[in-house]
Amino acid sequence: MAENWQKETARDIIALGSIPFYVIVVIRAIVGQYTPFVSHLLISLIVLVILWGITRKASQHIARAFVLVVYTSFFYGAALYAIFAALLWVSMLFSSHYLKVKSKEIALGALFGVVAVAAGYYFTLFLV
Repeated sequence: MAENWQKETARDIIALGSIPFYVIVVIRAIVGQYTPFVSHLLISLIVLVILWGITRKASQHIARAFVLVVYTSFFYGAALYAIFAALLWVSMLFSSHYLKVKSKEIALGALFGVVAVAAGYYFTLFLV
């Protein structure tokens, strides 16, 4: 029973990097008319899709969640939120490991997230 609870919690934490959650954040930003924020998120997502086209050996959830953590932290500009979001992302790393995702996939997902954030920031400077 305890193991089922732990696996379910780990899966719930990882779901924070899911496509539906990412889309919720994007749609909320569109509704609020936050063009630079939307641009960051969409460009980063496009970069992630391109990277996954090159290799599928990366944790997509870790990458998408990293993008959301960075950009929502900048958007809200509150240290408490940034710390909370970062701790959630770190818990995603541990949850992925607990669910037996290969360490290489987790690390590559984190790297993809960093690349996507950098690209999203850089290209938004030219668009918005």
